Amino acid sequence: MAMALVFTCFFATLLPHLTNAASCQSNGAHSPAIDPSGTHAILTVNDFGPGGDGGGRSECDGNYHPLPQRVVALSTGWYNGGSRCGKKIRITARNGRSAVAKVVDECDSTQGCDKEHANQSPCKTNIVDASKTVWNDLGLNTDDGEVAITWTMA
Repeated sequence: MAMALVFTCFFATLLPHLTNAASCQSNGAHSPAIDPSGTHAILTVNDFGPGGDGGGRSECDGNYHPLPQRVVALSTGWYNGGSRCGKKIRITARNGRSAVAKVVDECDSTQGCDKEHANQSPCKTNIVDASKTVWNDLGLNTDDGEVAITWTMA
């Protein structure tokens, strides 16, 4: 009985660290192939302004992008070493509404859980991380956290 109690306490202490370690693993640099007619992705919400949850200045231009700017960060593979910086993408929600936003940052799929990444886990490889203005334009609720969308180059 005492051994079971010791094991339970040990496991309960260790589990949060194992869970955090798994969420801090790299998701890789390869995003799904871009489909010119519409690439399927998951939309997440980010605050690109000073003190926001994005972790710092944008990778593309070293600036903050406070509301009401229409900006996004793309997963590492789609970000493609910055080749899409400053370019616009059209995001379409399942409700049929669309919005155009400028690529200003990378949603890092290879690193995370550190100060540079605001202690956030690495992004999945299919993420378009958008400002609240984009969510509002799409008629979406940011409380949903993640929403399926498609995107194309605008």
